Parts: sequence; C-alpha cells; structure tokens
Amino acid sequence: MQPGELRNRIEIQRLTKTQGIYGDTKICFLPLKKVWAKVNGLHGKEYWEAKEYGVERTVEFVIRYSACRDLTEKDRILFRGAFFNISSIDNVMYRNEYLKIKATADITERGNRDGAKPERFGQGV
Repeated sequence: MQPGELRNRIEIQRLTKTQGIYGDTKICFLPLKKVWAKVNGLHGKEYWEAKEYGVERTVEFVIRYSACRDLTEKDRILFRGAFFNISSIDNVMYRNEYLKIKATADITERGNRDGAKPERFGQGV
C-alpha cells in the first residue's frame, strides 16, 4: 500500500466510564486518536455476503499499525459525521504495518457536521 492512499481523517473513540458532577457514573465514547486511513466500501463478493446478513453498510478502514496498536472491537470510528461500530480488526499478514478494520455504520446515532460527537450519557453497553 502506498502511504498516499491514507488520505481520510478518522477519529477513533473509546468507551469510557466518567464521573459526573454529582458523583454518578456515566458511560460514553471519548475521542482517543485522530488518524489517517484508507476508506473503502465493500464490493463484489464481500458486499453480497454482508448483504445476506443485513450488514451491507459495512466499510473497510485501513490504518497504520503504529497509529493505534491497542484498538479493540469495543472502540468505534467517527468518519464524515457517521459512527461505525468495529466488527473485526486484522493485523495484515501479521507484519505490524497496517490494521484492516471492518466496521458497520451505526444508523441510530449521527455525529455533528463538524465531526463532534453528540452527548450520550448513561447508555449501557
């Protein structure tokens, strides 16, 4: 892969417990890192397999391994105002160079136009 292919800016968000001003515990996603990524929609055989399971809104993100080594399926991605729940992470050929992430658009939640996340506290996960 050519480094110039990583031309889309994405924000990785991590599920975090925070303390509210009244001592209550709140669960929300907070920004972890902004990284450069290659973004592709599924096509061909992958698209039709995803459509069969009803997850045709799946997108593939490719980032540098060093950009976020501790990425997990519990994290999510904010891209162009939409949130994507991570379904799988692949360390490409175990070379520790790139991570290939498959994520499905969360149609229940949208970010603001500027990419900021809406406040969502108290939701259980």
